[in-house]
Amino acid sequence: MLHYIEVTSLQTATFTFGDTIASWITSPVVVTILLSIAFAGLAVELFTPGFGAGGILGVAAAGVFLYGHIAGGLLSGTDILLLTAAIILLVLELFVPGGIMGILGMVGLLWVLFRIAADKTDMMISVSIAFIVTVVAVVYVIRIVGFEKGMFKPFILQDTLRPDAIPSLVSLIGKSGITTTPLRPTGVAEIEDRKMDVITDGRYINRGEEIVVIRTEGTKIIVSSLTNEEEIK
Repeated sequence: MLHYIEVTSLQTATFTFGDTIASWITSPVVVTILLSIAFAGLAVELFTPGFGAGGILGVAAAGVFLYGHIAGGLLSGTDILLLTAAIILLVLELFVPGGIMGILGMVGLLWVLFRIAADKTDMMISVSIAFIVTVVAVVYVIRIVGFEKGMFKPFILQDTLRPDAIPSLVSLIGKSGITTTPLRPTGVAEIEDRKMDVITDGRYINRGEEIVVIRTEGTKIIVSSLTNEEEIK
């Protein structure tokens, strides 16, 4: 006896143009290119004035990378929240030095990248190549423009002491001022309306704290927290 199986409908899987684009964007080669442009572009932007080509290319590459992984169903809502938190931590590290938020931000960013990776080995290779490209790009830019023209400009000493002003450093002993950068233990402080390179006696002093010059050694200006000096007295 023959039995017939009736097939009511036959569905054929089709790929849309969006699926094709998402598949292409999430391919290992393209991921490597996008991460290299995003990391290098945004890192270079830190050392250049204004918001230029590096920042635009970096943001565009990051946007394309995210679009491909969202369209491909590889990026969930949890991943987006983790990525946002990582980026916020990295941005805060620029304004609140200390290292902890920067480390947490980098760990969070790498965690998200490996979470959404179709293949963990391919992502490791892509991230490694992007890191090398970023380091090379940053070193090249620093050799050309230095640290003085980008986001690090506020942290760089602009007023330098002339050789003929060195003997007057002794007169600074006992003078008070305020730190304009964290002292770890070196940094910059404003003393008598002048920004000067200073060094502490070994203690960490936060930005915005009052300090006092306790002694000078040649061209070195050694300071201490005004609070510590008052406690000693």
